[in-house]
Amino acid sequence: MSDRADKSKTITKLSTTSSEKSASKIQAAFRTHQARLKLKNQAAWQIHEKLEYSSEQTEAKLKDLFDKLLKASDILSPSVTKLLQKAGLPVEEQELLRLTNPDSIQVESSYQGPRVDGQITRQTFIDLIEAFRQGQILHEKYVYLILHQARAILKTLPNFNHVDLSNLKHVYIIGDLHGQLADLLHIFNTNGLPAADNAYVFNGDFVDRGQNSVEVILLLLVALILCPSSLFLNRGNHEDIMVTVRYGFQNEVHQKYGKRKGHLLDLFKDIFSWLPLYSYVDTGKAKLMVVHGGISDRINLKKINSATRNRYISIEVPPESKNGGKRLTDEEDQEYRQIQDLFWSDPDPHGRSGCRKNDARKMACFFGPDITEQFLKRYNLAMLVRSHQVKQEGYEFTHDGKVLTVFSASNYCGGSNWGAIIRWDYNDEEPCVISFKTLPVEMNKLSFNKKVTLFEDPAYHALVEKIMSHKNLLRKEFEKADENKTDHLPLTTWADIMTQVLQLDLPWLTLRGKIVYEDSQGIAYKTMFEDYILDNSKFQMSNTGIMEDLYKWKDMLLILFNLIDYNHSGFISRNEFADVIKLLLHGEHGNGEVNQAYVDELCSAMDFDKNGKIDMNEFLESFRIVHVKKPTAKAKLSNGNNTLKIPDSSSRRPSQVLTCPDEGKVWICLEDDQVRMQVVEDKVSICQGKD
Repeated sequence: MSDRADKSKTITKLSTTSSEKSASKIQAAFRTHQARLKLKNQAAWQIHEKLEYSSEQTEAKLKDLFDKLLKASDILSPSVTKLLQKAGLPVEEQELLRLTNPDSIQVESSYQGPRVDGQITRQTFIDLIEAFRQGQILHEKYVYLILHQARAILKTLPNFNHVDLSNLKHVYIIGDLHGQLADLLHIFNTNGLPAADNAYVFNGDFVDRGQNSVEVILLLLVALILCPSSLFLNRGNHEDIMVTVRYGFQNEVHQKYGKRKGHLLDLFKDIFSWLPLYSYVDTGKAKLMVVHGGISDRINLKKINSATRNRYISIEVPPESKNGGKRLTDEEDQEYRQIQDLFWSDPDPHGRSGCRKNDARKMACFFGPDITEQFLKRYNLAMLVRSHQVKQEGYEFTHDGKVLTVFSASNYCGGSNWGAIIRWDYNDEEPCVISFKTLPVEMNKLSFNKKVTLFEDPAYHALVEKIMSHKNLLRKEFEKADENKTDHLPLTTWADIMTQVLQLDLPWLTLRGKIVYEDSQGIAYKTMFEDYILDNSKFQMSNTGIMEDLYKWKDMLLILFNLIDYNHSGFISRNEFADVIKLLLHGEHGNGEVNQAYVDELCSAMDFDKNGKIDMNEFLESFRIVHVKKPTAKAKLSNGNNTLKIPDSSSRRPSQVLTCPDEGKVWICLEDDQVRMQVVEDKVSICQGKD
């Protein structure tokens, strides 16, 4: 048999009868296959969206920890308490200027990258774009120079940008970019560079997750320096030094500017705090509010407009009270929560009225269509334009068309979403929404299955991490529900436990084939943990649950570690790490009880070389989910016919064989989960595999 036949799953050779019937069946098979892939894509998208929300719940947990720290600071040493509280404080002005003075930095003769000498011009902007496009890194001297010039402008701005289209004629509104330089360059290339007659509003979340957050924020700040009257920047929830610890920006700064990363991060931290909170756009026909997250029933724009915005170094950590006390006054707390709502709120996903706690992010609120209606009426606005949420088409209208979400990072986090931007012309009543994609590979050259796989893999990997970090708790709940000790559970019972333990409302019935085996008795729940293990080879410990606890706390540990490591050395002392664990345990149990023996064992496990120091990079490197490769059944050709069969598997449905007569010889095989349709001369085959 030919090589092509050997690669197919089930092949049937048929005589010719009717070309019309053949074409009809091929089309039916193709449509069925497309529908199946669409369902898989939707499932992968839902995983991505739920895990996105789940990961951001760490920010809410961190805020709760700091609230508890204020109430119970006696559980920590005074030095660590002071370091943690320092995170929410601005850097002293003169000290910041001294430590980040570009004149104090020499450019090495070996430096071959772009230069920013003298006044920043349009040509400087173009040169930087070309250099960044080629992957060059700007010298820290020039980074400081750009940041200080932009900072001087930002400090003069009010809390909101006023965008008047009677002067500007039109404006582009850009959503989240998240360090995706390709998307920013595509936007500039397609719509023109910022200029006096080509205005832009960038609606926050310039950094994190993408690989070029530094370059994206630098280009935006250079544009601000060149066009302060037509380039407008709003702050997003990721322009927050506490958030950037987790999502990549701080790590990127460390990789690109290692020896000066501490001072550079202090300057970015300060610049983020000076970004305006929202933009007010007068189109001539309508007035808009452009804000990163959303609104709530407690938002008072008069108070927002008069707030001292640079007090809010982080939205995760409340600022110090102006009266010098540990706690904010009621009035200060109201202001703090309103600003938090601007950055973190979402339209209610179920269209419910009123405001309620945002149980997806565990921070800020969900606001209903009635809240939008009341808010717009109160401030004489026609529409709320916001970002903050990835959308499959890059944008979404909600609340009877009065809320428009725009997200400009295409293929976000390895996904398949479109990016979008808004153009609004003077005196136009409606916006023009433009969707786009920038791709590292050409999708039209890929099989349909690979299109899904490109998106599915990052989400699936994150789901596996979530499952493995809750392995013991899941197993305990499964065994409790398995009263007859059969190692099996009904599908619905298994799905309910997954939802409850992981706090993820995912389409478990659709996903089960990827994460667990199923047979005639039900879900074989123990098989869910067979394909992956937590690599704990570096850890020597008697308590097997410690590794899982550390993994569960990984994100919080990283944030707290960076806060305590004030000089960015990459190390903290064993005693400081013990204080971090105490804070986490106190936050988890809430009763003030901390098992000192458990803390000691955790610290001992983390001190790999027993020198009294904890190396965070080594710690993070040890957190790997390892896939356990197992031998798989191979296809075998049965004797006596022309059918290639796959050994039956309890976890997969049987293959479907399609007969399709046509002139000449037609080979067709359809496999349920992973298929590819291929036409070679007069032969059509739907073959197994991702390639």
